[in-house]
Amino acid sequence: MNIHHYTLARAPHRLRYIAFAALLVLLPNLRAQEAVRPSLAGEAAAEARRQSIEQIPYNLLAGPVRFRFSITTGVEYNDNINLAEKDKQDDVIIRPQFNIDAIWPVTQLNTLRLDLGLGYAFYLNHSNANTNNVLIAPGSQLAFDIFIQDFRINLHDRFSLQQDPVAQLQLSNVVDYGRFENTAGISVLWDLNKAVLTFGYDHYTYVSTTDTFSYLNRNAEELTFSAYFALSSTTGAGLESSAVYNYYDKNFLNDSVSYTVGPFVETQLTNYLRLRASAGYQLINFDSGGGVNDTSDSNNFYAYILLSHRLNAAITQTLAAGHESELGVNSNFVELNYVRHTATWAIINRVLLASELFYEDGDDSGGLFSEHIQRYGGALTLAYQLTPHVTLGLRYQYTQKQSDQPLRDYKQNRVALDATYSF
Repeated sequence: MNIHHYTLARAPHRLRYIAFAALLVLLPNLRAQEAVRPSLAGEAAAEARRQSIEQIPYNLLAGPVRFRFSITTGVEYNDNINLAEKDKQDDVIIRPQFNIDAIWPVTQLNTLRLDLGLGYAFYLNHSNANTNNVLIAPGSQLAFDIFIQDFRINLHDRFSLQQDPVAQLQLSNVVDYGRFENTAGISVLWDLNKAVLTFGYDHYTYVSTTDTFSYLNRNAEELTFSAYFALSSTTGAGLESSAVYNYYDKNFLNDSVSYTVGPFVETQLTNYLRLRASAGYQLINFDSGGGVNDTSDSNNFYAYILLSHRLNAAITQTLAAGHESELGVNSNFVELNYVRHTATWAIINRVLLASELFYEDGDDSGGLFSEHIQRYGGALTLAYQLTPHVTLGLRYQYTQKQSDQPLRDYKQNRVALDATYSF
């Protein structure tokens, strides 16, 4: 199942849980008061977190552990499963999925979380495209939060196993882009009241589940650091940086070391409009000698802007735009510009409507195809809470790619209907 559809279909059941999870993610961004305030990592924050955990809906309580189980069954029609310009293949796909969310307050200050979605895809007309393994939904994770005075330590393992090729900008003429991705590491937040420092280390693993893309198998060591300073009651700014060593199992794509560093700013423009912007320098140095025949390095800038707008209690929207370089599938890297808009409407009781629009413009650094790519599209999702235990979802998604290389354009329409039962 498409992950966006999966998320929105479950939303009416999980609004309180999602709001709580969003609060945890945004905590580092909500440090705007000039006066002395309770530490984001201290006992007061841990206690507030514990009280919020107790409000999360659940359908099984095993001692202190709260579980929420659900099953989703979906059917999708896809008019171009192989992302082809000619000889397109269409199919009907059955997508069952089992979801579990669990949270365990081990102590008053320490919390263990598990989020897991397991699924499968059956293609009625092209059984050779059936899922190679059980799919693991993006967002699946095992995480442990520890609060020690002014420190918040997060140990995590985030994993997914997906097959859909439309998630990768560079791909065309592909049905199965199976890949397992795992990110395991630690982040430490140190709250100094007027300043918040965050350190992180992650080990990233990519394993292709198909021989065609086994040349993408790789590992990466990732270091991150950010420093945030509260400038006023509504505005803060700081510095963010990262260093990544990326190394492949096979000598086709080139190993690389990348660095980014730059300032960022966050500000509450109005009570309903929030802005986050960042820009800086990005350097990626690649080894040479790989079979991809690309010797280019990336020596460029990155930039990102996010506008979050809450029109009223029922309608919200976000607008994101950016420029960056990312590792390529057929080249050393792709220089990418993008614009994305999302909106949600909860204006009818038990109904959630969401829309997505995007535009991407990418240039390969060289390599197999050395494409200039433009890709755009959007989606419309409707979720209806039929009963306290049953949610229905309907989604339409359109994607179009235009390439300056022959036979690499495509158009794809997808319509999906699913039902989720929460125990």
